[in-house]
Amino acid sequence: MSIKVYNTLTRRTEDFIPTDSRSVRMFVCGPTVYGPSHVGHAKTYTQFDFIVRYLRKSGYAVTYAQNITDIDDKIIRRATELGLEPRELAVEYEAHYLADMAALHNNNVDVYARAHDHIDDIVAQVQELVRRGHAYSVDGSWYFDLSTFSAYGQLSGRTQAREEDSVSRVDDMPQKRNPGDFVLWKARKEGEPFWETPLGQGRPGWHIEDTAITDALFGPQYDIHGGATDLMFPHHEAEIAQMEGASGKTPLARYWMHTGLLRTAGKKMAKSSGNFLTIREALRDNDYRTLRYAFLSQHYRSSIELTPAVFDSARSARRRIENFYRGIDASRLESRRNAVLADEARTCFYTKLDDDFDTVGALSALFGYIREQNKVAEPPGTAAQVFIEEVEELFDAFELNDASAHNAEIDGLLERRTQLRQDGKFAEADAVRDTLASLGVIVEDGPHGTRLRKKQQR
Repeated sequence: MSIKVYNTLTRRTEDFIPTDSRSVRMFVCGPTVYGPSHVGHAKTYTQFDFIVRYLRKSGYAVTYAQNITDIDDKIIRRATELGLEPRELAVEYEAHYLADMAALHNNNVDVYARAHDHIDDIVAQVQELVRRGHAYSVDGSWYFDLSTFSAYGQLSGRTQAREEDSVSRVDDMPQKRNPGDFVLWKARKEGEPFWETPLGQGRPGWHIEDTAITDALFGPQYDIHGGATDLMFPHHEAEIAQMEGASGKTPLARYWMHTGLLRTAGKKMAKSSGNFLTIREALRDNDYRTLRYAFLSQHYRSSIELTPAVFDSARSARRRIENFYRGIDASRLESRRNAVLADEARTCFYTKLDDDFDTVGALSALFGYIREQNKVAEPPGTAAQVFIEEVEELFDAFELNDASAHNAEIDGLLERRTQLRQDGKFAEADAVRDTLASLGVIVEDGPHGTRLRKKQQR
């Protein structure tokens, strides 16, 4: 069975057929490095990390690129607030972001491309848009003229901004020809970074860096463009207009893939609104595997409402798989029945993943297998071991070796529970106690202190 992908551009699930039959060029919009990355970023980049892992397991040679926005209005404003140079701030938070990705084991990006390193490519693309009649100048800045690109709106199905859109980078220059025209090159302002270029002194707009970078890396057309769904309008619409306007070729990307958002209290998680939990804060209370499982147990196109129960449920679910694995007796000659159970489950597992990377269906197949295998008198053997280890290779969300990571997580939870009790937050402390129980540790409080004992395994 071939892989099928839901293409946002066509709004259909399609057979995945890259331009080069066994090579895939993939670009995902990266972060703007002006502050700590939050778990909304973790969701998006963990899910795309999984997609790349699965494509490679399926035999594709994938080149996976992300941009790093290291020059931008947000960076300049934040640097000014902190009394830093914008470049200094960007370097600090780029390192922060890369460390967060490493901590989450999102390690499949081949190229991180900084806007700073592609200024010449950006200038050249703006010049080509000017030459083709798609751009005009206002007071030293250059704008894309939307009246020259009739396909604008083809991805999102609209051309006007809404209240909920990410519009913090919209330029309200009154001299623009059309309200939706977006800036390609910003004229120099006092006290801001700038470059001397044929376009004049200034710096890039936000949208242009992505298409200049992908054109430099992949050419004007490539296989997959990914990002969170909130970037669809206006950012991804602007990218299509820029690259297709400059090259005259369509489509920019054969497949557009968008992840659902991470929400808290019904609102999108975002640094700009202060409504966020940083990745490092989340990792203080959770093993990275729990975060990966929480995100990968949901379909990548689905949004998630973040609550403490999300991580608790993820932790409990992955423990079921880990405990099953520890009951495998790989020294046994596998019975025919056990071998058939594992083979049927494995087939179902990969069939689900072939259907638009359906991790929800794949995990359901895995848990169904565990339930059926647990009904068999004889313990699972090598077929089960191979299957679970293949799952781990893709998900990277299970502690299959009884190692120190498990103990470190327990120690952290015990410390957290003690602090909650000292703060009088007994309901939250009880929730941590329940989490410890799911890890096999029973906490008993008595007059002489707290006692721990291991939960008996059935």
